[in-house]
Amino acid sequence: MTIENLPQKLWERHHTTLGIENPLVIDSEQALFVHMDKKDVKDALIYLPKSKPLIDMMLALVSGMVKIGGTVVLVGGNDAGIRSANEIFEKNIGPVEQKIVGNHSAMYIGKNQALGADKSLSDFLSYQSFIYDTMDIEIASLPGVFSGGKLDAGTKLLLDTIPYTAKNILDIGCGAGIIGTIYKKKSSESTITMCDMSPIAVETTKKTIEKNKIDAKVYLSDVFSKVTGEYDLILCNPPFHKGIGTDYSFIEVFARDARKHLAKNGSIYIVCNSFLAYEKKLELAGFTVSVATDNTAFKVLLAR
Repeated sequence: MTIENLPQKLWERHHTTLGIENPLVIDSEQALFVHMDKKDVKDALIYLPKSKPLIDMMLALVSGMVKIGGTVVLVGGNDAGIRSANEIFEKNIGPVEQKIVGNHSAMYIGKNQALGADKSLSDFLSYQSFIYDTMDIEIASLPGVFSGGKLDAGTKLLLDTIPYTAKNILDIGCGAGIIGTIYKKKSSESTITMCDMSPIAVETTKKTIEKNKIDAKVYLSDVFSKVTGEYDLILCNPPFHKGIGTDYSFIEVFARDARKHLAKNGSIYIVCNSFLAYEKKLELAGFTVSVATDNTAFKVLLAR
């Protein structure tokens, strides 16, 4: 079954009437990073991102890309929070001059006054400190990054469970870089590679490893798309939300491609919510799977 992109349909229905034919389209974090250095853009179309801090950052950065008086359009679904985004729009862009509703979505349209144009990515960066196993850890945080600035319960359970004897480790879907950073702190002789499909996560992880003064490789990869080589230990706290629903696409791709990057006698540890049937996805891909540990909320799976 095809799921319609309702905000996109709303835009397609009205863009000609609005007189906007070729706007700069910011429909993802990737697009934001690709266009970060652009200036004097005539018009911009922004698809509502997933959190208010990320909306704030995206609109502030776009306000510095679009020329003064250029048109900025923010479109999103009602169930994604578009109704509460008008204040953030007006804080960074200027007054909402027109609102169009339909398709369970809404569009805010206004002329750019560049109210957020003095902001850069560093203005949204922060750090949080915590202690793990007597070690002082500082974790970077940027809007939209999972577990940015804190140690979430699932990741802690994973870190409490895994062995620290492997030499070549891959942290896939690294988020803010907590897993790889702590592994390197506990096992200084290990070689750490971290990757994530989100450019904001990759940037956050770079800041985390810089702050903690560790050596690690970090790069952009959609699951294993850019991964090369084999690893003794692959670690993952995978995403399972897409919008407001449960999404198994990440773990399905992970299970399909993990074998080619797992060294002989290597191990995979994945933490997930207890209700998720990740074991079946891994077993269908030929892995032997066991529950290394669990509690009422999370479980750590061991796959070989």
